[in-house]
Amino acid sequence: MDHLRGRLQHYDWGSPTALAELRAVEPTGRPEAEVWFGAHPSSPATVDRGSGPEALDALIAADPSSHLGPAAGLRSGTLPYLVKLLAADAPLSIQAHPDRATAEAGFVAENDAGVSPDSPERTFRDAGAKPELVVAVTPFRTLCGFRPVDEAIRVSSALGLPDDLLAAVRTRGPVAWAEVVGRILAGHPDGAVEALLQRCGEGVGATGGWSGTADLVLELSGRFPGDPALALVPLLAEHHLESGEALFLGPGVLHAYLGGVAVEVMAASDNVLRGGLTGKHVDVDRLVGAIDPEAPEATVQRPGDRLHLYDVPAEEFSVWRLDGTSIDVDDRSGPDIVVCVDGSAFLSPTGTGVGLDLTPGGAAWIPHADGPYRIDAGGLAYRVTVGEPGA
Repeated sequence: MDHLRGRLQHYDWGSPTALAELRAVEPTGRPEAEVWFGAHPSSPATVDRGSGPEALDALIAADPSSHLGPAAGLRSGTLPYLVKLLAADAPLSIQAHPDRATAEAGFVAENDAGVSPDSPERTFRDAGAKPELVVAVTPFRTLCGFRPVDEAIRVSSALGLPDDLLAAVRTRGPVAWAEVVGRILAGHPDGAVEALLQRCGEGVGATGGWSGTADLVLELSGRFPGDPALALVPLLAEHHLESGEALFLGPGVLHAYLGGVAVEVMAASDNVLRGGLTGKHVDVDRLVGAIDPEAPEATVQRPGDRLHLYDVPAEEFSVWRLDGTSIDVDDRSGPDIVVCVDGSAFLSPTGTGVGLDLTPGGAAWIPHADGPYRIDAGGLAYRVTVGEPGA
């Protein structure tokens, strides 16, 4: 087992201080959005075994069976998951992630079209799907999935959106959400955003009990004036997560993180289909095509005990939460990453060997070949490993 050095990512929506405070280091003076703990080739974490930092993707490629064990077959000899610490000081884009078939086809198409892998106009950075679990570290706000149709109709009416905006879902149900999203992002019907902003600006008495949503629309409008995606905000379910609470997001689920610090675990992909509320590349057609009208309603998962396994229907990863408790990890089917977010954690190999201390923001890489080990969490830590086959 080794200390794993994450890679800091600077995006405009990142907090200038939250990740630095969590890790007890000096801030860089730039927005600090994410720390990546994984082997994604665009930004691999590193380990130091005495001869200087070694990139985790190269380390795995040199001996995939030792590092990955049975998980070597999941993603062609690469680490199947990616772990991030995320700190949002401003809302992220309205987005979804593709399923595997969409990602594979899109990746090949962009390669064939000669779109550079690092082009800002690129949609598919790799050929992988990207299911993900977001777990709050601090209070965390997000939009995730559509509201129930009846509720979406009530909210949109209260906030001044045109009556015919949701005609398709009113008559055909959730199967028509993609059609509605496509119309909105194409700027139809005319005047929808203007009507929304006018009603939201009239105050609590005019918004029929939906003043929180109205305030969010006005906040986002200040950042992205005139963006058609503003009209999507009243249609999406709002969630306010407390520490340890989580949401699983499968492919095709429309969402936007609004603010807070979280642990985010996902299949090892960097594919994002954006629809608006961003300065980055937007691909409306592919986003609309990826929306899953049969996606189950997003359900907040709450830890029931000091040792908690989240419900993750994905074979690439599973996530355990350890809150001031210990676990003997005996039955291993792949590599583990352990991240400490509060207090301390101590990892020790079963039998002989030197253990590792983790402090907040610190992480460890435990190859499959290392065998059984123990985690003693004096504070709060997360253990990530591969998921159940066929999940």
